[in-house]
Amino acid sequence: MMKLLIVNADDFGLSPGVNYGIIEAHRHGLVTSTTAMMNAGGIEHAAEISADYPLLGVGLHFVLSYGRPLSAMPSLVREGNLGKWVWEVAKQGSLADEDIVAELHQQFDRFVSLFGRQPTHIDSHHHVHFIPQVWQHVSDFARKKGVPVRLDWQAIRQQNIPVQGVRGVERFINDFYAENVSDRFVLEALRRATLGDEQSVELMCHPAFIDKTGMASSYCFPRLDELEVLTSPALQRAVVELGFRLGTYRDL
Repeated sequence: MMKLLIVNADDFGLSPGVNYGIIEAHRHGLVTSTTAMMNAGGIEHAAEISADYPLLGVGLHFVLSYGRPLSAMPSLVREGNLGKWVWEVAKQGSLADEDIVAELHQQFDRFVSLFGRQPTHIDSHHHVHFIPQVWQHVSDFARKKGVPVRLDWQAIRQQNIPVQGVRGVERFINDFYAENVSDRFVLEALRRATLGDEQSVELMCHPAFIDKTGMASSYCFPRLDELEVLTSPALQRAVVELGFRLGTYRDL
């Protein structure tokens, strides 16, 4: 039996350059799935162009660490903005549960409004859904909505968070990034995945074309490298030869 491989491109909606890069990696490469940032400047553009690609799974990329929130979030925002300080605020016990819940509902509802359907799954920007307090609300919400959640088993063990009743992949590859962006890295990671009993694997990626928004990101030009690797015909053939079938969270 072939193992399911979900190649998920994070940051859909960040900018038109990111959006076009993800679509290119879907049309001509390995990307089968993406997750959308509902508070980002290019989200309407993302929803519009993705309508032409029904086989591309689109999930919710829950954001608590970038841009402006859709709700007030008084316990987290600084000068109206979100940032990576969410980890610090949560550790201090200053992050209000009602703020997390309100923002999650707002982002989910905007997704349904723009894309016309529920997201295929939920993950998060900068992996904030593995903050134990945030996980509690995201996992409860996902169970109620009947949608899977990205499961990073290393983070789950480190944070000692419960996963009962939550659907997700059995193996998560999170280090196709920066200096690890190469055909060889992908193949070695997938070969290791063939040795285990897991039947579902997610490879996280961040392909993009570069625009002004991308230039302002700390992770910029490697996104172009990711796009080149993910659209390699040789790599696509090798993935199939390893015994993987490409799919989305709908196939879990």
